[in-house]
Amino acid sequence: MDTSDKKVVLITGGAMGQGQTHAVEFAKKGYACVLLDMLDPSDERFAKTIQLVKDEGAEVLPLKTNICSTEEMEAAFEKAWNTYGRLDVVVANAGIINFNYTWDLTDSEVEKALAVNLEGTWRTDKYAALYMRKQGYGRIINISSVSGLKGTAQLATYCMTKFGIIGLTKTLALELQSEGLPIYCNVVCPTKVRTPMCETQQYVDFVNSTMGKNFANWQEMFDDEKNPGGIKFLNPIDITKMVLWLAESDEATKFNGREVVIDMGAML
Repeated sequence: MDTSDKKVVLITGGAMGQGQTHAVEFAKKGYACVLLDMLDPSDERFAKTIQLVKDEGAEVLPLKTNICSTEEMEAAFEKAWNTYGRLDVVVANAGIINFNYTWDLTDSEVEKALAVNLEGTWRTDKYAALYMRKQGYGRIINISSVSGLKGTAQLATYCMTKFGIIGLTKTLALELQSEGLPIYCNVVCPTKVRTPMCETQQYVDFVNSTMGKNFANWQEMFDDEKNPGGIKFLNPIDITKMVLWLAESDEATKFNGREVVIDMGAML
């Protein structure tokens, strides 16, 4: 195993959406990018992200990986370590959303959200911590949501898992801090973001029913921010800039186990 002279970032949910933006911006900073996703690298969506990273002159290691599988996650981290010999930053980005009132949720809906959002983040953090403790440094960045800080109607599974990610972050940060190593674990909590997760009719229907709107489609929903008092969405780059700050800056070492909220006033 050779140790790369380049910094290395591992991103879950790295094929598209927010994961794509993270990957491209880290590539611009000279990082080798390890991208984990349920999609096969040959999928056109994943292939586009891979090419965008390569266009920045960065190395990329795309791995089809189910974050719900301990065996697959263990193998993916081992592959990344054996390829580069280091893991400077791990971004636990993968997640799903579903919509239903608490009393209408099925076991399968709850179990899937727990498996992907919460257990998947725990599994990511577990292997990140194991390898970073081995090398003696690193930064772990989890992605939660403002729905991890407050209740949201019809988002019980999303809220419970995003609340859980914040608790996991604080616990892991405390555990790592007790070892005296410069390994930091923080969590970003954004409000609504313009990603494929929001570009569905189901999401539009959710917004309409909970916010008293009558959007016909997601394009109309996104355009509403042009109106006074309209619904505002973050752009993926807004989240990525904060992730990069937590990953790279000396100032970010003053943060540990903290939730960093990017909400455009949504929590007021």
